Amino acid sequence: MATTNLQAPPVSSPTQQAFETITRAAERGAKMVRSLLSFARQNPAEERELDLNMIIREEVRLLERTTLAKVRLALELASDLRPIRGDASALTNAFMNLCLNAVDAMPAQGTLTLRTRNMAPSWVEVDVEDTGTGMTQEVQAKALDPFFTTKPVGMGTGLGLSMVFSTVKAHQGQLEIWSQPGQGTRICLRFPACKPSNLPLVAVEPRETAAVGSRKVLLVDDDELIRGSVQALLEVLGHQVTVAASGEEALALLQTGLEPDVVILDMNMPGLGGGGTLPALRTLRPSLRVLLSTGRTDQTALNLVAAFPNVTLLSKPFTMEDLRQRIQQAERGV
Repeated sequence: MATTNLQAPPVSSPTQQAFETITRAAERGAKMVRSLLSFARQNPAEERELDLNMIIREEVRLLERTTLAKVRLALELASDLRPIRGDASALTNAFMNLCLNAVDAMPAQGTLTLRTRNMAPSWVEVDVEDTGTGMTQEVQAKALDPFFTTKPVGMGTGLGLSMVFSTVKAHQGQLEIWSQPGQGTRICLRFPACKPSNLPLVAVEPRETAAVGSRKVLLVDDDELIRGSVQALLEVLGHQVTVAASGEEALALLQTGLEPDVVILDMNMPGLGGGGTLPALRTLRPSLRVLLSTGRTDQTALNLVAAFPNVTLLSKPFTMEDLRQRIQQAERGV
């Protein structure tokens, strides 16, 4: 059934601020998935000129609404910090891991200090320092090993620091740990600086939320959480959304007269799935635009795109901006 558009909360209201926090967290989760997939490659997925101060301030804005209420935050950021070349998403995840570890190490409150500075001859340093429980020498010796953790079962994967170390190495950098039991921990990340260019520095990818015009979208996904969240994103973009929990339900809607402009079709579903639904959908609506949504772009998905006209891949996880662009491209036949 079709739903009405969401009522946008007032600007600067607690609801709007919460929505922005959730959006940033969701986008960060999507980027972390991409970082995990590239973990074994040991090289940045993309490189741009970056201002580490901008990345750290963005992290602080997110943490202030979540975990930093438990601790005091001190920022000591060099105003003349030199830029580096790197992958903003990977570095963002690295700093987030370090900050969360630091907060966990201070159960009875404390101070988290984030510090940047230029170092001779051409290095940039970032310190993440806490006043928490600290580490023994035995723990420090294993801290960077994959899957090593001192947290209780179910509370940590042991991948946090090893991923940070991998990210630092991929950026030709260095990592050092200073810690003593009861005296806190300081982790120093050191990166090679680059000569600044005339281009604007980048911290995180900008988010576009402007509406692209109202379209009728049929969203087909068996995951209730995905249906709800993607429907909300589409409605914020100004579209009218009808949802279906299976390929069979989507085909029944088309057979009873539904006329969408675009279909977002999940590839992996019980029953017909995306692969079985697409041919039947094409029989009912030969020219209908389809975004084939999948978290794994395998040969089966590529074959479907090649076999049927007006079908475009929509890789999971995706953002509001990805949806906006893909719907525009589908309408242009790109």
